[in-house]
Amino acid sequence: MQSRRLAAFFGAVALVGGLAGIGSATNEPRQTKGDIWQDEPTESRQTWWRRDLTDETVNKIMEGLRKRDPAKAKELEKLKSRDPERFKADLREAGQPELDQIARDYFETRRQRRNTEFVEWLKANYPKQEQELTALKNKDPKLYITSFEHLMDEYGAIFEAARSNPELGTVLKEDHELKKRVGELCRRLRSEKSDAKKQELGAELQEVVARRYDLIVRRKEIAYEQFLKRLEELQKQVIESKDEIAKYKDRKVKQENVRQRVQALTDNKVKFKWD
Repeated sequence: MQSRRLAAFFGAVALVGGLAGIGSATNEPRQTKGDIWQDEPTESRQTWWRRDLTDETVNKIMEGLRKRDPAKAKELEKLKSRDPERFKADLREAGQPELDQIARDYFETRRQRRNTEFVEWLKANYPKQEQELTALKNKDPKLYITSFEHLMDEYGAIFEAARSNPELGTVLKEDHELKKRVGELCRRLRSEKSDAKKQELGAELQEVVARRYDLIVRRKEIAYEQFLKRLEELQKQVIESKDEIAKYKDRKVKQENVRQRVQALTDNKVKFKWD
């Protein structure tokens, strides 16, 4: 009896040791969506260009690595066919400079695309300002950049709002014009000598301020509608999360998941890849 217990104990130790070795050698089995063993998202550097290595990204990293470290590139090329998962893990570590450059290129492309879209939006909504800006592009590049930044400061919030919610963009655009009109009317009122003219300007100011009030209320309504939509999405996620937890608490589901996980961790068979 005691000998059987010892045998079982040493067998368990061997299994645990084997699992640890296998886990480190294979970097864990591939995770899929809905997999209970999937790592929770973190706030670390889990960005798309580090998480998902597409063929294009891999080729760019390897191209840079061949120039920077030919020996390491050759080592990784051999590993690629032998152990694709380990290859990607090692590639992320060795190709960090290339990954950083890919990230910089990505954000620079996004910045340029956003700037182009902003100028096109200016042309449609503020043609005079767009014409003045475009005229500076070749004539005075430094002044062009300064003017572009000034216009972005003034109209950027309206532009961004219009991209995600056209109605909000329209509201902000009108309110922007009315704020300028309020400032103009106040300046004229302060310098006006005629009582009759002051009364006329005051009546217009009241109309403009009343219209601004309506726009501010509508802006708050739009924000409320967006919050409500987000709340509905969160409520749906809460229900789905609750159902998922209930499912995984089931004893039979747990046993089956543990069985499949152990099998995946200890499976050393070479799997044929059809694709």
